[in-house]
Amino acid sequence: MKKVVSICFIFIILPSIGIAQTYFQQEVNFTINVKLDDVKHEITADERIEYINNSPNELSFIYMHLWPNAYKDNTSALAKQFFENGNTKFYYAKPDELGYIDQIDFKINGQTAKWELLKDSIDICKLYLNEPLKKGEKITITTPFHVKLPSGKLSRLGHLGQSYQITQWYPKPAVYD
Repeated sequence: MKKVVSICFIFIILPSIGIAQTYFQQEVNFTINVKLDDVKHEITADERIEYINNSPNELSFIYMHLWPNAYKDNTSALAKQFFENGNTKFYYAKPDELGYIDQIDFKINGQTAKWELLKDSIDICKLYLNEPLKKGEKITITTPFHVKLPSGKLSRLGHLGQSYQITQWYPKPAVYD
């Protein structure tokens, strides 16, 4: 029996220890000052993100979600997904039923930062860090932003008259693992 346990340890458990990755989770803390215009169905806000790099890697950029842009037009991944699933409400929505996020001006530790939308995705951007972010270091990302809320008939984010369903409405870092 001891030989079987020893062989099991050598051939099964020991190799898995060598390839196991140490678990980490980035720390992200938000402060958002926001105003809702319930006549125009718009949000204006200022956001402050404290981002702490708990990964073992040095980071030169961070992907950021800009989810309201999924409601911008019928070319977004969300619009295409709805259409492929037979839901044409979004695809044929009127311009005043759509939504978006704009007026973004990312700064990192008070300095303007370069960013760009991904080539095939208007709801994710790549935020270039002004200096590499080493393991254990933190930065502060700030930005103003504006959200035009879409019609709540389209999906989870939106409004139906004065009733608001506000989800995924602010710029936020994508999961890094």
